[in-house]
Amino acid sequence: MNHQAIQEDLQRFKTQMLMYRPFFGDILLRLPIVQDDSIPTACTDGRTIRWSSRFFSSLTSAQRHYVLMHEVLHTLLMHPTRMEGHDPEIWNVAADMVVNSMCDKICADVNKLQPEKLMERPSDGIFATITADCTVESLYGMLKADYEKHGNKASIKKDYKPGMHSRAITVEITPDRDLLPGGLGGRPLTAREKQLLEQQISALIRNAAAGDRSDFGSYFIPRELVKLTQPKPVSWRQMLKEHLTEVTSDDASYATPERKYLHMDLILPGYCLTEDGDLESLWAFVDSSGSISGDTLNQFLTQLYRIVKEFHCELNICYWDTQVTDIYKTIRSEKQVLTCQPHHSGGTDINCVYRWMEEHRVRPDVTLILTDGYFGSVSAENRRLLRPRDTVLCISNDSQNPEYGKIGRICRLI
Repeated sequence: MNHQAIQEDLQRFKTQMLMYRPFFGDILLRLPIVQDDSIPTACTDGRTIRWSSRFFSSLTSAQRHYVLMHEVLHTLLMHPTRMEGHDPEIWNVAADMVVNSMCDKICADVNKLQPEKLMERPSDGIFATITADCTVESLYGMLKADYEKHGNKASIKKDYKPGMHSRAITVEITPDRDLLPGGLGGRPLTAREKQLLEQQISALIRNAAAGDRSDFGSYFIPRELVKLTQPKPVSWRQMLKEHLTEVTSDDASYATPERKYLHMDLILPGYCLTEDGDLESLWAFVDSSGSISGDTLNQFLTQLYRIVKEFHCELNICYWDTQVTDIYKTIRSEKQVLTCQPHHSGGTDINCVYRWMEEHRVRPDVTLILTDGYFGSVSAENRRLLRPRDTVLCISNDSQNPEYGKIGRICRLI
């Protein structure tokens, strides 16, 4: 098969995947995939996928598609950059086990959608029976233990199960390496280059996954991809401090210097009063449905008061379930804040927070909402009252909800 025919076949596969599995179709269209006859088979350095026309000509169309997806998954899972410090041969075996297991599932999935085989496993390759929670790092550890235990030899068979030692371990681990940790030029990535590459891959995955949220559940997105690209949970303390810094950044003045640095002969601007003579106000609305323990609540209140005091804000605390109940205004001491406790508990309806603010004409400079995340949807009539730029939504568990981003900046009670 000539080069042009292979190029056309790969382009047709990209289009078909865009139709049948849009997540991977979008990835295939964005990733650089180039012909390179200087390599024996196919490979990736984490940035570009390269394939040999000699090798691809020896495969059927469906097998080429499988190999291409194999390299795509290596790239998306950042296997080249995660290899750092590991034995490259054993790492390549572990990585191949992970991506071939995923490829088998994708293959079975897309082949059901049309009469012809769109993907097919090649005759050669490293295949294994692994569980869904296996990562390349965990497999590497098991393989390396096998490898060292049996005289630097290990058996890699189609029915290999990590941690289950075969009776006859005779095959030396010498795979065709398709992961290039230092790039084609052999130069290792700098820390900054590695960070930028990981950010690019994460953005690539998030953009592909965001293509059609209404059909998100039908996308075949491997669990490891989703886990790897989830943003790290942000501490509410960090988020609130950043938010207050943004809010007050334009209100600092040398007319009111920060007193705590004066003894060091260091004069820094302090935070000013607003036009009506009041300090910036923060209203904290705490979910009192019973999901947050007393000790956790007291710790939260103490830390909240200290942060608010640091920024010279006026602190107010309200509790809510299906209505706003216990209301504590203008808290002036750490001792006082610990007396601000809920005395009601019921269901959870976040709409009551917005109804209460509207009825009492409360317009906080900063709104902090602490909740377990299970509060239903904001009603259509209250959507106009949402102020996401002025709101920090603190979730006390790992729950996910599309509503969160509409309410405010999301952080976790960690």
